[in-house]
Amino acid sequence: MKISKLAIALSAALSLCATYALGQQLRQPQSVQPSSFSYDYYAQEGEQSPSDLEIAPAEEFIVSDDCCDAGCEDDECPPWKLFGETCRGTTAYGWIDLGFTYNAREPASNYNGVITFNDRDDELQMNQLYLVVEKVAESDYCCWDWGYRVDFLYGTDARFTQAVGLELNQDGSQGLNAGHRFYHLAFPQLYLDLTYGDLKMTLGHFYTIIGYEGVMATGPANFFYSHPYCHQYGEPFTHTGLLFTWDYSDRVDFIAGVHNGWDVWSRNNVNGDGADHGGFLGGVILTSYDERTSLALTGTIGNEDQGASVFTQRAMGSVVFSHTFPCERWQYVFQSDAGHQGLASGINNGTEDAEWYGVNQYLFYTINDCWKAGLRFEWFRDDDGARVVGVGDGNPATGPFVGDFYEITMGLNWTPRANWNIRPELRWDWFDPDADTVGAPFNDNNSNSQFTAAIDVIFTY
Repeated sequence: MKISKLAIALSAALSLCATYALGQQLRQPQSVQPSSFSYDYYAQEGEQSPSDLEIAPAEEFIVSDDCCDAGCEDDECPPWKLFGETCRGTTAYGWIDLGFTYNAREPASNYNGVITFNDRDDELQMNQLYLVVEKVAESDYCCWDWGYRVDFLYGTDARFTQAVGLELNQDGSQGLNAGHRFYHLAFPQLYLDLTYGDLKMTLGHFYTIIGYEGVMATGPANFFYSHPYCHQYGEPFTHTGLLFTWDYSDRVDFIAGVHNGWDVWSRNNVNGDGADHGGFLGGVILTSYDERTSLALTGTIGNEDQGASVFTQRAMGSVVFSHTFPCERWQYVFQSDAGHQGLASGINNGTEDAEWYGVNQYLFYTINDCWKAGLRFEWFRDDDGARVVGVGDGNPATGPFVGDFYEITMGLNWTPRANWNIRPELRWDWFDPDADTVGAPFNDNNSNSQFTAAIDVIFTY
């Protein structure tokens, strides 16, 4: 394997540090025993003893007077809902996400190189018109409960979340959205839930549990409008299969299940080798007693179609460490992904393996109830040029791009009302190619770097 020893050592060291820090948080807190220490203090007239001194209160959040939700109770400033109250356990809700990206390179194709989701320069994109219809399965220790969820996604983001055999034909060609260049329809989640006590079973089509960021614009990890390379190219978006979640305790969750591939609903049965190849998906999530620190270890392994019904093993794992500092204003997130594809298509005619790996870090600061600032820095290594490629009809960035990708993004989240979130950001991308790399990933194959300024507006209903 070509993965550098330095990269492995760095990821291992950071993961061990994160695990140790969480381990300290997971230790059962001990009861405080009376101290045997004596101050040897004799009270003086007009002076307080050390035991009478008040401890300074913890820092509180600054509340901005111009925020409608500042200082009000939840029932006084509830978010507006299009579909009203729950009907027999079923709820419906959604959002619309509109965004605009300016690329300083001004590429003639209007593609922002290998950047996906906000991939168009100087164009207003309706990234997501999203609708969720669901019934949440309630946990109960004495009886079973069931639920379901259906997600509808229309917009430019739907191009990146389509599954073979569902929106796409079983050979991977356009099916449901044939003839439409940018605006597609997708059903990224279609599943049933069954719960009993701390155990939940999910059957159907669902988003992956791997990684930090997700597809949904309103996801709690999606602070930025744009996405990192690890999310775009290093991880699956969806799976179809059976997944079990066990809430072992308030601090430990186990997840395990089977699926039939990355972004697949069903496959063709060609040459009698079977239509679908099963894979494993699972992980463990650890949370500290004060709920300020968490560690998620997730991964998947299984056979993936490399073309012409040639299936070879693909495996990848992800580590996500999150810590909120005691003042609760600062939050740090560390993510590391690593993947391996056996006999990858396009690499010396499918005779060599492919690897990809990287480190992604976030730092967030809560300014007040309406404003939050964020910084993201990423290094992503496409070791064989098998993962990063410009997606989209007419995108010149076809690759392969063997080398190291870097991006640094800074941005703000402004929530002036409960239903609104506005996310401006500035992003700088650059690529360090290996010696044998031909072409460049930005500015229509003419540049190894680019600067973008973007903003999107999310309205929930």
